[in-house]
Amino acid sequence: MLRRVCSGPAEIDDVIQETYYKILQLSDVNHVREPKGFLVRTARNIVIDRMRRDAVVSIESMANLEELEVADATASPERVALARAELRWVIGLIANLPDRCKEVFTARRIYGLSQQETAATLNVTEGIVEKETMRGMSLISEMIARIGVHDVPQRAGKSKIAAKKRHVND
Repeated sequence: MLRRVCSGPAEIDDVIQETYYKILQLSDVNHVREPKGFLVRTARNIVIDRMRRDAVVSIESMANLEELEVADATASPERVALARAELRWVIGLIANLPDRCKEVFTARRIYGLSQQETAATLNVTEGIVEKETMRGMSLISEMIARIGVHDVPQRAGKSKIAAKKRHVND
């Protein structure tokens, strides 16, 4: 990748050495989640700094610089905020389900318990678990059709399933 934006092997070696030097200068690298991406991004920034210092930049070098882009695996602040809003919305929909339906739906769809595990945890039959799961899906579909995709107020409340899940994880 550097061959396309650097003027020759000597400059490539300089960029690589400067990249390692900058990384070794860091007091802590625990914040790095994607080492390869971090390394490439550091090298890219060094190349950009060199181009700025040189003042004369070839158009070809700038075009090739785009090839050094690395997809950032971390979510942007906007994506995190959107995901949190979507989660609040889904929790709000589930909170509006009737109590037994909410307990069954939460156990099956949120905590991933099997039909048998859900029935045992809630002291109901597997038939009731199946019926309440389908009922929950139907009611949520109706709520979405009725209100659209908007933020639904969240109701607080602890469930038997959440208590069991905490107990299992302890």
